[in-house]
Amino acid sequence: MSSPSPDTTPEDIGAAAADALVRAAEDASAHGDPAAAEDAWRRVLETDPSHTEASFYLGNRSRERGKYVEAVTYYERVLRAVPDHAGALNNLGLVYKASGEIERAEACYRAVLQVQPQDTAALINLAHLLFQREQHAEAIATSDRLLALDRDAPASIHLLRALSQERLQDVASASASLRAATERWPDDATLHAYLGTLYVRQHRYSEAEAPLHRSVELAPNSAYALSMLARARQHRCDWTALDELFARLEAILAAEGGEGPVPIEPFAALAMPLSPLAQLHVAQRWARKIAFVPPRAEPAPSSAASSRRLRVAFVCANFYEHPTAQLSMEFWERIDRSRLEMFAYSLRRSNDAFARRIQRAFEHFVDVSEDPVDRIAQRIREDRIAVLIDRNGYTIHARPAIFALRAAPVQINCIGFPGTLGAPWYDYIFTDRFSLPERLAPFYSERALYMPHMTFPSDTTRLPAGPAPTRAACGLPEQGFVFCCFNNAYKILPEMFALWMRLLRAVPGSVLWLLETNPEAKANLRREAARAGVDPERLIFASRVPLRDHVARNAAADLFVDTYPYGAHTTANDALLAGLPVLTCVGETLASRIAGSQLRAIGLPELITESFADYEKLALELATQPALLKSYRDRLAANHPTHPLFDMAAYARDFEDAMERVWIEHCAQP
Repeated sequence: MSSPSPDTTPEDIGAAAADALVRAAEDASAHGDPAAAEDAWRRVLETDPSHTEASFYLGNRSRERGKYVEAVTYYERVLRAVPDHAGALNNLGLVYKASGEIERAEACYRAVLQVQPQDTAALINLAHLLFQREQHAEAIATSDRLLALDRDAPASIHLLRALSQERLQDVASASASLRAATERWPDDATLHAYLGTLYVRQHRYSEAEAPLHRSVELAPNSAYALSMLARARQHRCDWTALDELFARLEAILAAEGGEGPVPIEPFAALAMPLSPLAQLHVAQRWARKIAFVPPRAEPAPSSAASSRRLRVAFVCANFYEHPTAQLSMEFWERIDRSRLEMFAYSLRRSNDAFARRIQRAFEHFVDVSEDPVDRIAQRIREDRIAVLIDRNGYTIHARPAIFALRAAPVQINCIGFPGTLGAPWYDYIFTDRFSLPERLAPFYSERALYMPHMTFPSDTTRLPAGPAPTRAACGLPEQGFVFCCFNNAYKILPEMFALWMRLLRAVPGSVLWLLETNPEAKANLRREAARAGVDPERLIFASRVPLRDHVARNAAADLFVDTYPYGAHTTANDALLAGLPVLTCVGETLASRIAGSQLRAIGLPELITESFADYEKLALELATQPALLKSYRDRLAANHPTHPLFDMAAYARDFEDAMERVWIEHCAQP
């Protein structure tokens, strides 16, 4: 055994040992043995605590394992020795982002770019973070900067850029970006799926077919692509292979549960015949997509309760002439301001006459449409809101991340999305015992907040005074039974339409009065009628008219026949307000039960069925027994002033009671 040279110092021995350990670590990495590499790097650090390569490697290993505090410690060691170490700065940013410290993450990426302006990894990370923070203009600029350096940047950057363009209402550029991306990456299923999605959002349903079909070819088990293809076909009433698409979705959701890798757009799923468990899994997937930052600690009850009155706020993108706002107008105006101090945070700007009426209904109306979600959440906290109500859920223009940030102590999913949101940051779902029976509660992540009679309010002022329009004025035949359904075309599914066609064949001279939504749906429904042996001219399509005219014309029909599984909500209320009986079929999902809730609240529970067979039988009886139908019309008219459905003064009191109840329950929690 050789001895050290007389000239060898302890420092030399330590350096030699460290070099040997570094070689061992690099050797282990090269041979794919991360455990041995990690052990060697730890020994390097024991020998030389200032060794930056060892700290960087161990920081990366900690980050990969989700040990973020430990990773920060290692990266900070590197940066103390080498302040402009680009790799450590970039990866520290990744750690901060993963742990929800978004501003710190952004600072790290920008620090990298100050040192190395052409660092593509930092540009990619910064672009994604800016998109997440809704800073879409800067996300586009950062993406462009990256693409100028590297034309082979990942496809995800092209997608991010296009989505940012869409968020800024530059739909033409977004479409062009995605088309170019699909040409460059023809086998990228995600790009095709989002190009199809963009077309669907623009109501270009035929154009959506090709990219969505291609996406499904490339990724047959992509729940997202399957659902968007089904949705595009539903809007067109093109039912090609629709049952097969629904069955595949149900199977995927059952197998993967709420933890599946690719989310389905939850609002689209409401109109699909999926089980309540599948609907819950859809919502849970979407919630995981939204929760990019951990919710902050909720505001203390004392801070929200310091106001003399309970502060209740609605967050909504639909404070204009939108169906749910139309129903809520009178209710908002009747709130007792001695009990509740009402706030509204508007996510979209509108200044039409209806929007101005809504603004007058609230004591505090705040336009936050241009603000990022973190600033909106902070504003809500500063306003000391006790109960925060989400009137959008997972619908277009919604900002659910506001609720993920826990902007108020009590948060409620209310009306805008008729289903569970599958997220732990919603405490309650606003409902009634018919719409959400207790037996179905396991399929909801929220606790049920029950109204005593019905969930949906009604603006009774929207029915114009005077006689109803004549059949001739509505384009209807003077004689013959008029079945009516003013639901959107995407709610009409093949089985229900086949049932309607059997009714038309069984009732001579009858017609089906539908809402005209798009030319393709109209043509396809008439084609399906002909296939069913029904003259296509017996389908009569109503054009869009102003709200009051639309509500009034319901009275010209004989019977409103509901869709399934996504039934009539506002449209059922319109019909009942105009004196038109509604026949519905209820299932196990909330979206199928809203019309039934309203029928119970107006005293007509006999018009609620639980199977297609019973629905068809009762529809035929009503269409062929004039006295029976008249008895329901007469009861509907008699019950109008005496039953809860149209008593908005009582509804407002019930709402006030519910708000105070949830606040008392919250404050009583340990």
